[in-house]
Amino acid sequence: MWYLSDANRLLGLHEEGIQQVKEASKIHQQLNDAFGQAHCLGLLGWLLYDDQQFDTVEEAASQSINLLPEKSDQSLVCNYYRLLGEICSSKGDTEKAISHFEAALRTASAFGWYYEQFLNHHSLAVLFLDQGRFDDSRAHIECSKLHAVNNLYLAARTMRLQADFWYRQDRLREARSEALRAADALEKVGATRNLETCRGLLRDIEEAMEKSTTPAQGTKQYRLRLFQFLQIFHRSP
Repeated sequence: MWYLSDANRLLGLHEEGIQQVKEASKIHQQLNDAFGQAHCLGLLGWLLYDDQQFDTVEEAASQSINLLPEKSDQSLVCNYYRLLGEICSSKGDTEKAISHFEAALRTASAFGWYYEQFLNHHSLAVLFLDQGRFDDSRAHIECSKLHAVNNLYLAARTMRLQADFWYRQDRLREARSEALRAADALEKVGATRNLETCRGLLRDIEEAMEKSTTPAQGTKQYRLRLFQFLQIFHRSP
């Protein structure tokens, strides 16, 4: 049943997914299956997070880690720590978010899981970027790039993040160029939701470019008119 719940999560059908995973969790609880129950609670956490129910999601994620047997699948532990990181980041609890992301990174690095390493570096880069900590953000962007090699989808997400980084530093031409590359790559892999956010960023960048060039254009037109006026003035008897 939790497979169906996960499918509904990917389709954005959060209420259906939440109901299904709760039912699955009860079944695993009746069977004294701690691992199955932990898996369900972890999935419930992601469903609640996607549905922006932040008040209840942290408890579900923490319970899922506590229920996992000591020698259980470490990929689940890694996944749930990342979930806790995302929750704390959304709630503005920066230090806890960093701690959870770093815990997930340690596990992912120990097992060489490039995808999980990418996700956590990406999340840390976004977190630091939102705080204006550009040096820290840049470091994690570079790490994200290393784990996105030979994966166009991950590379596209990194391009979009790099574009946002340059946009916030007012490097608008570079930001626009990178956002266009990201949009093209995301379209190729069919990542619709990511493509929408990328196009939104591209619009913001282009609006900022218009605002930054308008005064200069106005000054140029003023100088041209002044020059034309002076020419007429000097030619007058």
